[in-house]
Amino acid sequence: MSPDFTVRHPKLHEAEGIASVHVKAWEEAYSGIFPEQFWNEESYQRRLNSWRQMLADQAHRARTRVTEVDGTIVGMAQIGPPHEEDVDVEHELYMMYLLAEHQGSGASSAMLEELLNNKSASLWVLKDNPRAQAFYRKHGFEPDGEEIDLGEDEGSGALRGIVEIRMVRGPQ
Repeated sequence: MSPDFTVRHPKLHEAEGIASVHVKAWEEAYSGIFPEQFWNEESYQRRLNSWRQMLADQAHRARTRVTEVDGTIVGMAQIGPPHEEDVDVEHELYMMYLLAEHQGSGASSAMLEELLNNKSASLWVLKDNPRAQAFYRKHGFEPDGEEIDLGEDEGSGALRGIVEIRMVRGPQ
């Protein structure tokens, strides 16, 4: 755990570092839940291409933060407009990942608050992830009763039975 971190906007040339952290954080968080194909080399290449595209777009960079420790990216978070029309919030937290060794440092809270700045938001989190849900509750989010089966939503049998719930908070 590192108490010294910086939360900032990503830079154009940082796609490789962000993609690497994205894939590694998925492996740390979802090993034993998602198939290993989500953090293999092919997955890394997909993430790298995706991050290159996002970082080339000024609007995506403005809605993204990275956490850096000693010059190395160790986490990222991104918001955007809500995907669902049935929830009355300003933003949706699309993703927030921090490498396990830096969890508990305050970096996730700093990324979340810098991006949302106490505004209303929604997010999706695994139903079977009480630690993440507790973190989001600490920041004013509560489940709103909506849930999806990722296997049905994404059309992938490999994810069938993996359920996410939506959590929402009003302005803080």
